[in-house]
Amino acid sequence: MINAESRQNAKTVIAAACIGNFLEFYNFMAFAFFAPMIGHAFFPSGNHLASLLYSLMTFAVGFFVRPVGAAVVGAYARQRGQRAALMLTFALMGAGSLLLAATPSSEKIGLLAPALIIFGRMLQGFSDGGEVGPATALIFDAAPEGLGGILGVMQYMTQLLGSLVAVVLGLTLSLTLSHDALYSWGWRVPFFCGLAIVPVGVLLRRRAIAFDHAAPLRPEIEKTDRAILRRAVPLVFLSITSGTITTYLRNFGVSYAVSVLHLSPAVGMTGMAAGLLTGSAALIASMKITARTIDPRPFVIVVGLFTAVVSVPLYYFAIHSPGLTSQLLLNVAMFGLSSLVNACIWQVVLEALPARSRSFVFGLVYALAVSSFGGLTQPFITWLVVVTGDPVVPGYLMALAVLLGLIPYLYLYAMARGASVRNHMAAGSSSSLKTMQEEQIMAR
Repeated sequence: MINAESRQNAKTVIAAACIGNFLEFYNFMAFAFFAPMIGHAFFPSGNHLASLLYSLMTFAVGFFVRPVGAAVVGAYARQRGQRAALMLTFALMGAGSLLLAATPSSEKIGLLAPALIIFGRMLQGFSDGGEVGPATALIFDAAPEGLGGILGVMQYMTQLLGSLVAVVLGLTLSLTLSHDALYSWGWRVPFFCGLAIVPVGVLLRRRAIAFDHAAPLRPEIEKTDRAILRRAVPLVFLSITSGTITTYLRNFGVSYAVSVLHLSPAVGMTGMAAGLLTGSAALIASMKITARTIDPRPFVIVVGLFTAVVSVPLYYFAIHSPGLTSQLLLNVAMFGLSSLVNACIWQVVLEALPARSRSFVFGLVYALAVSSFGGLTQPFITWLVVVTGDPVVPGYLMALAVLLGLIPYLYLYAMARGASVRNHMAAGSSSSLKTMQEEQIMAR
């Protein structure tokens, strides 16, 4: 852990680690929010749901290359250091944003347009896959003693804030621009604005001294760690998968409101903005609850069960009473309930992994889970709505994913507590040995 003399640098490390995640979700959510407009520009079709589906499949492409990014950037970090690797990932994020912002429509350059958009999403997915593990591990290590798992949730906080900035900008554009202007060029504005974040991130990362070290060429995983990882990795994968599915179901809200419920973009984005604000406030409460609660399991279980129970009725109400009121209720409830338990879950997931291999393992497992389920959640839901004709499908999947996510959490909690006991025993043994050595010296 970083000591008191390095507290200011620790804050810089946390900010530098978080800004990449902020830009990632700002870009991802800008794409998700403006998916109907992007589909119209690059995948023109007589069927608006077909155009949306093609647009969301392009969105999904970025997730499939995440594991490749995790492996390649991880190897690069071992050779050149974490600072060089994280500077690289940030540059690739910026390049992907530039392609999304500046590529002409299919009407002007034909098939080259969707090809460039797909390449831009691949660049973003590659960089995101290489960034998550090291950035999360740095936050964990920079945190005060015992708060690493709790402050690790700052990664999720930056997801909410990045999404919130994207949706507020989108709402502003939808209220100030005409329908034709929003579909022709207005959707590009958020991606150009995202480029302004790149210099800030570069400056922060250059100032973060903690990035100036290289990882071992061959990360050592001891036998005891291997035994723990064999049990923990599948559970971490399932926990991240549950969170990924519910996250992208919530973030599908604007496209769902516009393309399925036929509401205006302004109504959809207002509901999403309210949900993200509620989620951010609830996440702060979650961090306090986690820090002060000895055993958060009953709280997590009750909130999870309540979320599963209310999901379908909330979607049903949004469908049968479409408008601002139902959108506000749906988004505030879904984001608020999720964030209330998020810090509890992140703490357990990170603490269950051995410290020596946390960065590599978490980054790879996260990339695999998100690439497998994150990119496919929204197009899969769109396809199900088209095939079944039942717009309540997102509510069913939300309830199922939340319930299934409780199972790995409970197992990981037991593992994390066991790891904590082992660490305290090891620390106590080390302290006793040091005391004995000091007494021997004094006796001499």
